[in-house]
Amino acid sequence: MELQHFSHHHPLFFIQDQSVTDKAAQCFGCEELIDGPSYGCNDCKYYLHKRCAELELTPHLNHPFHPQHLLTLLPKSPYEGGWGCDFCQRPSSGFVYHCDPCKFDLHINCALLQSSIAPNFPTPLHQHPLLFIQDHNEEVNCDCSGCMKPLSGPIYYCLGSYLSDKCYFPDKCFFILHKQCAELPLEINHPYDRRKHPLTLLPKPPTHLHNCSCYLCKIQWNGFIYSCSFCKIELTLEDVSAPPTIKNASHEHPWTLLSRQRSFICDFCGTTGDRTPYICAICDLLVHKNCISLPRSILITRHHHVISHSYSLPQQDELCRICYEEVDTRYGSYHCSASDCGYISHVHCATDKAVWDGNSVPEDYDERSMEVLDESMNLITNIVEQMSFGEKTVAVEIKHAYHDHNLRLTFSGEMNDDGQCDGCMRPISTPFYSSKCSACRRNGNPWDMAYRCTKRCDFTLDLQCATLPLTTWYKYDRHPLTLTCTDDSDPSQHYCDLCEHERDPNDWFYYCAECDNSLHSICALGDIPFLKIGSNIDKLPFHSHPHPFTIVKNIWDCPPCKFCGEVCNGQALQCKESECNFSIHWFCPAIFPRFSNSNE
Repeated sequence: MELQHFSHHHPLFFIQDQSVTDKAAQCFGCEELIDGPSYGCNDCKYYLHKRCAELELTPHLNHPFHPQHLLTLLPKSPYEGGWGCDFCQRPSSGFVYHCDPCKFDLHINCALLQSSIAPNFPTPLHQHPLLFIQDHNEEVNCDCSGCMKPLSGPIYYCLGSYLSDKCYFPDKCFFILHKQCAELPLEINHPYDRRKHPLTLLPKPPTHLHNCSCYLCKIQWNGFIYSCSFCKIELTLEDVSAPPTIKNASHEHPWTLLSRQRSFICDFCGTTGDRTPYICAICDLLVHKNCISLPRSILITRHHHVISHSYSLPQQDELCRICYEEVDTRYGSYHCSASDCGYISHVHCATDKAVWDGNSVPEDYDERSMEVLDESMNLITNIVEQMSFGEKTVAVEIKHAYHDHNLRLTFSGEMNDDGQCDGCMRPISTPFYSSKCSACRRNGNPWDMAYRCTKRCDFTLDLQCATLPLTTWYKYDRHPLTLTCTDDSDPSQHYCDLCEHERDPNDWFYYCAECDNSLHSICALGDIPFLKIGSNIDKLPFHSHPHPFTIVKNIWDCPPCKFCGEVCNGQALQCKESECNFSIHWFCPAIFPRFSNSNE
């Protein structure tokens, strides 16, 4: 079965079941990955979902988002490069309904929402007409302008958001409301105001003089508020709907709303609040409403153990292992209870969606069995032979998953077999050359240990690359990144998504196929992946400093190195004695010149 589609000059043939993840198998209509029935031209690598290919799309469309001109259907962007949909604000390069005079564009999914648009909804909350959409199919990925929470269910949109600057509304706003927020009463009575004045709904800051010092002009506006100008009270929509008491399984006593506009520090997260805390009078705790539901135990991508919430720990100097800022242990934090671990983080760092998937750990979770499973799955080498030297055991021969033959531990320039030189046919003496690591391309010195192929392949791994884990985590990726030894992607993609510097396609790197994230191994794991931040070193072998050092990871306010003068960004040694201010790079180029260029 074939189809002649307006978007392609060749016939498209029906494909019953296609499930691939490369970019060539993206639907050129909606830009989602092909999964299931589709139409395609294999010669051109052009594919469409069956549902997209069979859509009855009119070549010209009169759309309520842009009523002044007809929109014309185009198979691809009319601009150089991609374009952005004026409805959902997402970038696109697929099918587009386009108005050339106004440069107004809708992608297909948004253009088809017209069937659910109802008549305009007049409201004093906004100066422009609002369009009602019963179901926006999650095309709009932003927050409600009223309650500042993610949009879901029926919504109202400002028509001015989608009209060109040259057309109706020159101020082109982006005003979006939940249905329930658009239909809020303009005045309410609330027990928070003990003088019984009505509170008035204010959708935006007042238009006072720029130097006005009234209390309304001092408010940090963020969404709708209910206000009483006489009592100088303002309540967010969440404050208005807050229940008087809350019971939660994570705390044995009920929480009671304290209807006061007062500043406080939340005992559960350690950050400040300025109104309506919840109180447990028995435990003498003040908390934010949202902090009541904090999970007891979670798993995050930055640590391999379960971390648990505690609203106080013995007071001591601790650094958050995510942001490396100080943790005030008088208030709540997440910490690891595993022996000799000492992992701790701020509540807001541990619950950030970049490192946490939003799920709590069940009570019957067996961490020990999962640790064994994770460790076995993350191994990339098998030990073939090992030797003991006193209490130390060394793997002298291994089998690495990314090479066909066994690897033998030698000095970088040493060859332990009786091979002959291919040039003069005489036995190869040791050392005979300085080998280069096949993973990182660094040249090894003759006195460095490395694993070399026992079959005389030109394959060598230095000790650091031989122990790279199979998978690791990147805080902006929901999936584990896998160690990858080949890269046949387009040269324009040979960049690290963390440091944004170019990658050598011959170097091993970490990659997530689902999100198309690529990282240098040093960016994914750090300069010294097994270094324990916060550990103490009594003295340095190359400097007689009178105080002990602490291993730190500097991110902000990096001090200068006492040896080379450059800022100590990343792993460093720092003297914590007051008024000392002594810092040094972990590998300072002034002391260790061979580390100043990783490719030398």
